[in-house]
Parts: sequence; C-alpha cells; structure tokens
Amino acid sequence: MTAPHAIAAVMARLARDLGPGGVLTGDDVTARSCDPFTHVPPASPALLRPQSTEDVARIMRLCHDARQPVVVHGGRTGVCGGAVAQENELVVSLERMRRIIDIDPVSATMIVEAGAAIEAVQAAAAAHGLFYPIDLGSKGTATIGGTIATNAGGNRVIRWGMTRQNVLGLEVVLADGTVLDLLNRCLKNNTGYDLKQLFIGSEGTLGVVCKAVLRLVPLPTTQQVALVSLNRYGDVLELLGRARALQQLSAFEVMWQDYYATVATDPARKIVDPGAEFFVLIECMGHSKAADEEAFSALLERALEDGLLVDAVVASSARQVDDIWRVREGSEILMREMGPFVSFDISVDIRRADEFVAAVNAGLATSLGEYRAVAFGHLGDGNIHIGVHTGPATLAHKHAIERCVYDVVRDFGGALTAEHGIGTAKREFLPEHITPAALATMHTVRHALDPGRLINRNVLFEG
Repeated sequence: MTAPHAIAAVMARLARDLGPGGVLTGDDVTARSCDPFTHVPPASPALLRPQSTEDVARIMRLCHDARQPVVVHGGRTGVCGGAVAQENELVVSLERMRRIIDIDPVSATMIVEAGAAIEAVQAAAAAHGLFYPIDLGSKGTATIGGTIATNAGGNRVIRWGMTRQNVLGLEVVLADGTVLDLLNRCLKNNTGYDLKQLFIGSEGTLGVVCKAVLRLVPLPTTQQVALVSLNRYGDVLELLGRARALQQLSAFEVMWQDYYATVATDPARKIVDPGAEFFVLIECMGHSKAADEEAFSALLERALEDGLLVDAVVASSARQVDDIWRVREGSEILMREMGPFVSFDISVDIRRADEFVAAVNAGLATSLGEYRAVAFGHLGDGNIHIGVHTGPATLAHKHAIERCVYDVVRDFGGALTAEHGIGTAKREFLPEHITPAALATMHTVRHALDPGRLINRNVLFEG
C-alpha cells in the first residue's frame, strides 16, 4: 500500500502538471458515486482529470514510479463495481476528454476521445448521415471508453454486434505511461497481432483507453416497432427464425410474463394484455419506407395467420415507438415494484433460455423459499437479464441469490456475464466459469502489461 505521504507527493506533483481543475479533493470526490443506483462514494483521496492522452501518460508514469494504484472512471454507469475506488487508490476520470476529433463520411469512421458519451457520438454521426449502433439505456452518460472496457452490447447486437465489432482502432496508455498508437482506420488490417482486441472487454485492467476509431454505418431512415404476445416458447423461437430473414431486423427483445406483468402496472406501458406467457419487442431499421413496412407487415401477418401470436400492436408514430421501447426499458418500474433486487446479466443457449429461466426459479424456490423474480433480455443474441427480490432484506441475501443463479448458469454452459463485465462484484465466481488454463492465461496477459497491478487492481481477479 502506498504510504500517505507518497500519495500526497503524487497529488501535489499532478496538481501542478494538470493545471486548474486537474485534481479534485474533498467534497468534489465524495459527492460522486461509483455505482449508478446506490450512492457509493470513492474512498480515494483525489480525483485526477486529464485533458489529453499526454496528461494520462504523465499520470501513469508518475504513478508507476511511485507504485501508486489508480482506478479509471468513465460515465460510472457500470453495475458490477468496476469503478469502486479504495482509500489508497487515485481516481483517473476521463470526463474532460470528450472531443469528437474527426468524422470521415467516405470511410464511415469517427475518431473520438474516450470520455465522449454514446449519445453525443451518435448525434455527431447523425449530422453526417451516419450511425454508431451501440445503443444503451444509459447512453446519455455511458462513455465510449467505458463501453470499450466492458465490450458493451445493448439493444441492437443482433444486427450490428458488440462494441468489439464496431471499433477499428485505439490509443491506449499502459501502466508505465507508454502510449500505444493503434489508431487504425483500415477495415482490413492483418499487420501482426490485433492488439486493440486485448483492451476491448479488459475492464480497464490492461491500460487506459484514451481515443478510439469507431466504425459507423449509414443512418437508418425507417423504423418499424411492434410488441407481440405469445403463449409458447417454441413459438418465440419460430418467430425469431422468421424475423432473422429480414435484413432490417435490429432488435428482438423478449419479456417473460413475470416481467411484463410488473411493468404493465404502469397503465401507459400496458400495450397488450398481460395474460400471455411471452412478450416480444421486434424492431426493424432500414432505408426504404415502402419496402420495409411491407416486409415488416408480412412477417407479423403470417405469424398471426399461423397462430404464433396471441396479440400484436404496431407503432404508427415516433411517440408509439418510444412507448413500446419504454416497456422493455422499465427499470424504474422494477425499482418501484420490487426494489431492492439483485440483478443478473448472463448469456445462455437461446434454445434453452426458457428451460434456464425455469431452472433458476426452481433453484430460488428451493434455496430461498419466498421470492419474486423477473426475466427479460436481448434474446436474439442470447442475453438474459434476471431480477430477484426476497423482501426488504434482499441485499442481505445477495450472495445466496448469486450462488443459486450462477450455479444454474454454469450447469447450462452459459456465460457468467454477457455485457456488463466481471468488475469486483463477480470476480469470486469467475474461476468456476472458465477453465484453469484460460484463467492462468488471463493472469499472464495482465502481468505482462501491468506487473504491478496498478490499474483497476481489484477488478476481475481476487488478491
């Protein structure tokens, strides 16, 4: 642990190097939160605010020489404890590094700083008729750097893939202050190891992402959205197969009955009758209004004729599109109706998702007795979210709930985390969900790039 006087010396030096507003202390630090839902202030004595890659390199060189650990902050929208900072760690916030550096409509690429918010990036792209397709409920706050660190996915992975598929290049500062210029703009580039892939999804444990080259797509000009209900999981899979035949398909979100019934307690979100077993939000985004509407209507009409659907509501305006999406993004209703709850973000074989949810419920009933759970998610890419509530003392039972759910995930061969990352919250379970050889290789990579474990030292691995 760095001695208090050594931390003070680092802070004093950086206060000079970073200039006015570069180092925050006291209430300016504790007023912040490391968690988006609960106020968890950083225990750190200071928050560093670089304005450039050079500033980040200066910070890391000084901290490396002093063996001073740091925690990197983006938009702090992560829910796995990756932003939690201890009293012997300094926080490096990239909030002043949010420039849109360049947009090239010809190559459909954009260079941005890591502190830029997803929504700001999308707005800048849209001004050029382009679209950055990573879409999150927290896009107004979530940053490019944070989503790269966690390889975020969001609502439209079925069409455009995870963050990994939408990043062409990076600029990264390593733990010793070395700057890696990997700002490639070429779609095809097999010049040695693709080093950027090491940092995407590494949760900030291998280096600090400072800039990114993003891959853009033409801005969709049409959007069709429907909310449909079904009674059999086999019908959900059949509908998914048919929907995938549409090139315009951009989202296929499934809500189990328990989730929809909870959200539908808000009359504005009771779009269809909540009596069915499954509810699916289907979205298509394209560029030909007449052709896209015809294909979308044909999909739903055929599904109704074949008895797959119980009911269907198609949005006829931009407001109705928003209303239907608000059904799927009903986190505030869940907090009101069943808070506090323990949330899960896992992936599982799509064919067995309903069987998985049933097994989770059976396990919870056996382990906990009375409980309440909801299930929903991006079924088109196998990502399921589950929320579990056992009463006012839910958080006191958090570990028992996690143990129950993650045991089922392991038994089904699923992924411990689909898009939120491991952070500090799930690291205990990581060794149970990957092979010993894979875990050892991860340790080897981390030691090679940050042997002193100075960056996000408590993330991913215990000890």
